[in-house]
Amino acid sequence: MGKHRLRRWALDIVLMVLVVVGVYVWTQWRGASDVATPATLPVLTLQKLDGQWVQYHPGANQVTLINFWSTDCPPCIAEIPALNWLQQWFGGTGFTVLGVAVAGNTPQAIAAARSRFAMNYPLYADKNGAAAQILGGVTLTPTSLLINHKGQIVGRYVGAISLPVVVWKLLWMSHE
Repeated sequence: MGKHRLRRWALDIVLMVLVVVGVYVWTQWRGASDVATPATLPVLTLQKLDGQWVQYHPGANQVTLINFWSTDCPPCIAEIPALNWLQQWFGGTGFTVLGVAVAGNTPQAIAAARSRFAMNYPLYADKNGAAAQILGGVTLTPTSLLINHKGQIVGRYVGAISLPVVVWKLLWMSHE
């Protein structure tokens, strides 16, 4: 192989890698949205899997990723390993993932999904759709909201979450 051919081959490889990286970055950040003016998370009325109703609001210095999902939504199911990973690595006193199944999901179906996919974060049901409505009408699943330590909505992610985007935001928030 001549020098010219070898250079051309190396240039082709570099260009292909750049295109792949560019497509990856563009597709991973497309569903992410920082909220320009953070709004305070309102109190959410959610149903526990045992049927009890609870009022949810994040605690002081608590960062929460609220994930609206459905048991029959393929992208919702596909992102469960990423949510489990976030809860495992960042979970504790300062962070939690909170799964909220949208209206139409029964507590039995949610419990079955928890068992089947080994979901390691708290799960609730938005049985009457009130939580989705109060947050501006969550109409697509999955949709996730990132709540900062002040209880403000600082990110809205429509579609399956992107781990690099959420991890970046969590790391950035830890320095604020």
